[in-house]
Amino acid sequence: MTRKLLPLVSVLGLLAAACAEPPNPTVDFGSGTRFVPMVADSLNDTGLHPSVVVGPEGNPVVAYFAFPEEVPEGVLREVRPVGAPSIPGVMMATASPEGLWTRGAMALERQIPNVQIPFEPAFDPVIADLTKDGVTGLQLVADGETFHAVWGSADGLFYATGSLDPNAGSQVELEKVADTPPVGPSIAVDGDGTPWISFYTSTSTAASVELATPDGRSWSVDTIAEAAGCQTCRTATVVGPDGVSVAYSEGGSGVFLATHDPENAWTSVEVAADGGQGLSATATADGYAMAFYDPAGQVAVLSGGSPGSFRGRPASEADPSADSATAAGAGTSIAVDDDGTLWVAWHDARTGIAFASGDGETFTPIDTGASTRGGVMPSVAVTPDGSVAYVSWYDPDTQDLLVGAYGDLTGLAIAGQPGESQAPTGPTGPTTPPPSEECTPVVDGRVTVVAEGIRFTDGRCIQAQAGEPFTIVFDNRDSGVQHNVQVFAGPEPTGDLLEGSWDIITGPDTIEYEVPALDAGEHAYNCVVHPNMVGTIRVVEGGGEGGGAGGGGTGAAITVTAANIAFDTSTITLVAGQENVVTLVNEDAGVQHNIAIFRDDSLSEELFNGELITGPARIDYTIPPLEAGEYYFLCIVHPNMNGTVIVE
Repeated sequence: MTRKLLPLVSVLGLLAAACAEPPNPTVDFGSGTRFVPMVADSLNDTGLHPSVVVGPEGNPVVAYFAFPEEVPEGVLREVRPVGAPSIPGVMMATASPEGLWTRGAMALERQIPNVQIPFEPAFDPVIADLTKDGVTGLQLVADGETFHAVWGSADGLFYATGSLDPNAGSQVELEKVADTPPVGPSIAVDGDGTPWISFYTSTSTAASVELATPDGRSWSVDTIAEAAGCQTCRTATVVGPDGVSVAYSEGGSGVFLATHDPENAWTSVEVAADGGQGLSATATADGYAMAFYDPAGQVAVLSGGSPGSFRGRPASEADPSADSATAAGAGTSIAVDDDGTLWVAWHDARTGIAFASGDGETFTPIDTGASTRGGVMPSVAVTPDGSVAYVSWYDPDTQDLLVGAYGDLTGLAIAGQPGESQAPTGPTGPTTPPPSEECTPVVDGRVTVVAEGIRFTDGRCIQAQAGEPFTIVFDNRDSGVQHNVQVFAGPEPTGDLLEGSWDIITGPDTIEYEVPALDAGEHAYNCVVHPNMVGTIRVVEGGGEGGGAGGGGTGAAITVTAANIAFDTSTITLVAGQENVVTLVNEDAGVQHNIAIFRDDSLSEELFNGELITGPARIDYTIPPLEAGEYYFLCIVHPNMNGTVIVE
């Protein structure tokens, strides 16, 4: 496989189709060039201020913040799985060549006992003080196999460096650069591997642009320009042909480039007379390129070989929105490949994330479908050969981190799912919410599953009757996005598929899938294009009460599911005077669970203690005969996971 195709495999999370049986559905990419979105992290409120780079193997690596989610009063927050990085934190995620996401961290408050976090994060108590409203920006850059990052918060300006390999085994180094809460921080690395960090001192008219670089064991911080800041003003540090330069805006009313002259003084040249909010910049082969909002809300791109030779071209022309420059989450991002093609992403106040590419003279919009609607805080990166461009963004509605890839897939047949040998290193956590306790029943042989917002909504848990075939009516509501439903032979979304035609459709569209008669038990289903979209089919014996939907029941399959460090039921119902089989499905990746039964909640008399299993996995427990009455059950690893056993 060529380096050009490898990133596409890592993005899709799928394997090249071979001669496997049964045949897996193949994604029809039409002309071969397509934008493919994914939910890269959905645990809690995750993805704020994302910054994406291309790793050594062409895979995406993203840095971002994660916080406890905001929920209505009386609603519990999502439980964070044991083994996942703690929050708040500065997180990192990457996709392996096999396409599985590994989620770790760059910086956390403290070490988690007996838990190994991918990327070997640094630990500092100051991380506990991070707040969603207090962070002011985050940027990640790649230097070979090493990353350099900068972020700002109410506690000051911070720098971190480490390996882009989540399993490198070397701990991230973390330093505080300045006490000043920075605005619009940016970082670049010169040819010697030295980091240069620029930032505004505030959003006020009295702000200045500062530049920091290591000076022995400390940091040298110098004022390079007096310039007004603003809420969406950003600095942009670049290392060009003439060394380190800093692009900045004068309060959003003009763009300047500060360079270092031979007399060791910083000189600023105006390169645009107006606009400048949401600024981003990149070094090109012969100079620099910048993207920013103009006063009408259009995105303008400047490029040139020297500070005095810049030319401007609009990246967006249709229906400008002046609100885009000042909206929450406003910003632009620009990258360049080795052929000089510029890739630009930006936030549009009315439509979400927009994306375009061009030669600096003209730009062509890239269709991202419905997946980027409502998105904010874009970041773009591109492989050196230009074969794949990655865009990351934050979805404020779902509070998720998303990553999309745009590339040439002509002639590439993609199908199947990763096998067990390709399991991700470290905790991944479920990227689609686990099924609720109430499953959607099959009625008159039919049940509806809806895909919207790159996730299954209706029908995430289906309850079907054993021995009866049924039809899944699949409603793909994501305009321009491909989805399907494919049902697996077992309870995990890996391995063999059930016999059937699991065709892919481009939304908005509907299709019907025929599911054969199944024995009592559990089957997983997912979308082949977006494997993070997962659902469950619970098949129960006639009557369908209890076990299929709530984890217990008489005369039915008794299944209890553990997900997000919680059981899906607080009651298990058994038949008195006989052995009962209870199936435990552990959906928490890398986490141990079991079911143990006691006489009462004093735990003084143990009646059954099931074998511990590490998720994702399942096990059948044979419970010895019990007399009629009420008993107590729990997970011995997580005693807060508990409930009542009713024997009747």
